[in-house]
Amino acid sequence: MVSCKEEVIVNLVDGEVAGELRYKLTDDTGKGLSGIKVYLYDPGSKQDPILLTDSATTNSDGEVYFTNLLPNNYQLKTDFVQLNNNDYRVDEYVQITAGIERKKATKLTDFSGILRIRLLSYQTNAPIKDQGVVAFPVNKIHVTSDNVADVVKRSTLKGMTDKNGYINLKVPANTDFDFIVHHAIYGNYGWGFDTYQVEKDKTVNITLYSGFL
Repeated sequence: MVSCKEEVIVNLVDGEVAGELRYKLTDDTGKGLSGIKVYLYDPGSKQDPILLTDSATTNSDGEVYFTNLLPNNYQLKTDFVQLNNNDYRVDEYVQITAGIERKKATKLTDFSGILRIRLLSYQTNAPIKDQGVVAFPVNKIHVTSDNVADVVKRSTLKGMTDKNGYINLKVPANTDFDFIVHHAIYGNYGWGFDTYQVEKDKTVNITLYSGFL
């Protein structure tokens, strides 16, 4: 995988005791995301709790600028941000050094992981191919018989199982997901399998069972 983050360090200025951070948050095309609140925390130590150092809102170019930062490894966070009809949240660390302006650009969708799902038959335990699987966030969507078809239609977190019953879904990290399985031809729907989440850049293997053949 190719990293979507970039860090640029400029020359150290003699006599400086503080550093600076220019942070940019972008979509998948590299366009800056404006109006997003970014929080900068001092992680502290085992003796001292995490402390909010500063906060700022991204400008029209998707940038925030923090100055007068003492050298430290700071934690950056945002609230949940909606992009492509999904909610993502930034949570990462950045090292600040005295006399250096640290420039860092991050794609919001970097904060994702892979749910690797295998769909098997209840009856035979055999893989079920060519069936639709949709991941939906349980804290945001309550699936019922009245809205399940619309959830499937609107979701961007979906695909079809391969000949071995596998499908990989890239989903926002640290969010609880359940699944909808639907028959490719007859449109039958099943959901309520359990909830799963994945950490950033990690993969979680899941097995689901269905009566669809």
